[in-house]
Amino acid sequence: MKNFISICVILLSIISAQELNRNIDQFKTNSFVRPVTSDSVEVLSFMEVSNSALQFLKKDNLFEAKYEVNIAILDQEKEKRFSQLFSDTIVVQKFGDTTSKVKKKIITTAVVLPFASYTVTSTLKDLDIKLSGKRDKEIDLKDLSKNTYFKIYDPIFVRKAEGLWGFDTNKFPIPASRVISDNNNISLYQYVVLNPGSYNITISVIGDKKIQWEDSIDGVSEGAVVSHLANIPIKDIDKRDLKIKVVVSQSGNVSSKSFPFKIKNTTFFDGIDNIDVALAQMSYILTSEEKKELKNLKQSEKENFFKKVWAKRDPIAQTKVNELMQEYYTRVIFAEENFSRGTSGGWKSDMGMVYILFGKPDDMARSMNMQGSYSYETWYYFQIGEEFTFIDEYGFGDYRLKTPLLY
Repeated sequence: MKNFISICVILLSIISAQELNRNIDQFKTNSFVRPVTSDSVEVLSFMEVSNSALQFLKKDNLFEAKYEVNIAILDQEKEKRFSQLFSDTIVVQKFGDTTSKVKKKIITTAVVLPFASYTVTSTLKDLDIKLSGKRDKEIDLKDLSKNTYFKIYDPIFVRKAEGLWGFDTNKFPIPASRVISDNNNISLYQYVVLNPGSYNITISVIGDKKIQWEDSIDGVSEGAVVSHLANIPIKDIDKRDLKIKVVVSQSGNVSSKSFPFKIKNTTFFDGIDNIDVALAQMSYILTSEEKKELKNLKQSEKENFFKKVWAKRDPIAQTKVNELMQEYYTRVIFAEENFSRGTSGGWKSDMGMVYILFGKPDDMARSMNMQGSYSYETWYYFQIGEEFTFIDEYGFGDYRLKTPLLY
């Protein structure tokens, strides 16, 4: 019964998402940097605004949302070096499209700046309800300037996506933490600043501390910047503890650098990288019978179990997207990013648990007790008539529920 109530609460928040608009800050941003000359870089920024982040208003037989995006770049002194403003209106015919996380607009900017570290600030404003969300991305180039011989930039992974995105046609940049394979291949651009003349670049894939794949490239540079597109087969590689290692040699000088990355499991929702972790994160809504079944499963059976239990909870089976699963793991990701303490995952924390089950609170209050020995925070959920009080007993930001929640 408790599991059923929890699922209903999550589903209620999906159905009423447009009324409450709790998703204004759930847009995606990514920024990438590549060299233009030895002392200048190009900063490319990408912002994905899904329909679910906005408030749609009914207009005649259509639904309309107006929004504004600002992408700004600040230098280390917090002085603005670049700013670009976009305004747009999204019009859809079906109400179901107003809450879609799949339908989205992609805003891009590209600017050439002097070689330095920067902060990219992306802001989304809903022009109808005047709410806004903001995200910052740090671009730290300090390590590059320390290299004695060459500047080896972070590889830029790409996936297939129709359009021109600043690279070869239909090459869309993606973060190293969510690399997407295409027919058991991944692709990346590697940029290096070196001297004119002959050079060698060796690109290796390291998995489980062993070389899984390697390619050596000989070339002749007429300028300071060289780039290579590497297409890497991954069918037979060990995907544990993956790294790209780049070794550059020229005129007897050698420099190397390693970059960690993760290959996304495309079977699951974007954000799920490990089936065991994904199933553990479902503990708040699995029934007793499902938990018993999971305990006795072989590793090879867990993926089918995952699909089965979420298929049973799909609120709109006619759509390709399982709205409940997307909302659930979106909250898990938010909990991981905001409520982690030490080695404990944010989804395991009391605040993470409440956020996953009930979503963003309608209101919250934080204060100290009369003696000032500890602080507490209360979350209010007006729609369901609930409130939860968390106490930070030791002052380390580890807020625990005052009254345990049974789920």
